[in-house]
Amino acid sequence: MSTAGGRRAAPRRRSSDTISYIPPVREPRFSMKALRAAGVSGLFLAWLAGFAVALTSVAAVGFPDRYARYGAAVLAVVFTAGVARRSGGRSTLWATLVAILCGIALVTEWSWAMAGASVVTATFGAVLAVLLTRPAETLSGVVREYVIALVVATSAAVAVAAWNAPLVYQRFYLIVLGAALATTFGIVWSLGAGLHGLGRRGVALIVGGAGLVAVLLVYGTIVRTYGSPTVVEAIDDAVVWLRETVRGVPRPTEVLIGFPALVWGISTRSNRRQGWWMCAFGVVGTAVMATALGSPNADTTYVALSTLYSAILGLILGIAIRALDPGSTSRSGRRAARRDGDTYVRPEPPRFAALK
Repeated sequence: MSTAGGRRAAPRRRSSDTISYIPPVREPRFSMKALRAAGVSGLFLAWLAGFAVALTSVAAVGFPDRYARYGAAVLAVVFTAGVARRSGGRSTLWATLVAILCGIALVTEWSWAMAGASVVTATFGAVLAVLLTRPAETLSGVVREYVIALVVATSAAVAVAAWNAPLVYQRFYLIVLGAALATTFGIVWSLGAGLHGLGRRGVALIVGGAGLVAVLLVYGTIVRTYGSPTVVEAIDDAVVWLRETVRGVPRPTEVLIGFPALVWGISTRSNRRQGWWMCAFGVVGTAVMATALGSPNADTTYVALSTLYSAILGLILGIAIRALDPGSTSRSGRRAARRDGDTYVRPEPPRFAALK
C-alpha cells in the first residue's frame, strides 16, 4: 500500500504484536525459607536455654527445684516439636499438647502429671537423638553424628532429673523404652517403605535385634530369680568391684545393642536406606541414657561414668561391626567417588528438615 508521494505506509501493528508491560513481581520481605530458618534457630536456642536451666538440678548451684523444672518443660516441648518436624507431622499441635501437660505439672505438681511429663521428655528426647543424625561414610563423620546423638540424649536425662517425679524406676524405664522403640519403628517404617525392601538380611537383622533386646531385658530378672546363689554373688561382686575401682558399670543394653546399632546404622545409611532400621535399634541406647537419672536416689557421678564407659565400648563395637560388614560402606560408591574426587554419601534431607 502506497501514499500519494510514492512512499509506502508503515503496516498497522496488530493487536497481537502489542508488548504489554508486566510489572516486576516483588519478593516477600520474609520468605518461607527464612521463616523456617528462624524457627529452627528458635528451637535450638530454646534447647540450649532449657538444657542450661535443667542442669541446675544435677549441679550444686543452689537453685530451687522448681526453676530446673521450667528448663525440663522447655526441653520436653523442643523434643516433641523436633520429632514431629523430622517425621513430617504437625509440630505445632504436638508441641502445644505437651506444653499443656508440662504446664499442669508445673502449676499443680501432681504426681501423675510430673510422671507423664518425665515419660514424654525421655521418650521424645531419645527418639530425637536418633532422628537428628545424618548419614556418614567416613569414620570421623560417624563419630561426629554419634556424639551429636549422645549430647541430645544427655539433655533428655538431665531434663528427667529436673522433673524429679515420684517414679518407680523399673516401670518408668520399660515404658520409655517401649514407647521410644514403637515411635522410632513407626517413623522408620514410613521412611523405609515398610518391610518389603529389607530382604532376607534386613529381616534377619530385625528378628535378631528384637530377640537380643528381649533376652537382655529379662536376663537380670531370670538370673536373680532362678539363678544359683554362686552366679548371683559373682555378678554382685563384679559390680561392686567396678564401682569401687572405676566408679561406674557399663550397661549391657547400651554396649551390646543400642550404641553399636546406632554407629552401624549411621554408616549404612550413607548408601542404603535400610540403615534406618539399624538406627531404630540405636534408640535402645539413647532411651537407656534418657532414663538413667529417673530414680530420685540416682548418683550423678556413677551414672555419668557408667554412660561414658558404655559409650566408649559401644563405639568400639560399632566400629568393628562396621568394618566387618560389607554393606555398611559402598565399595563401588567409593570407587566412583574417588574418580570424581569426592566422597559418596546417600542423599538425605538436611538435619533440621523433614525426612519425608
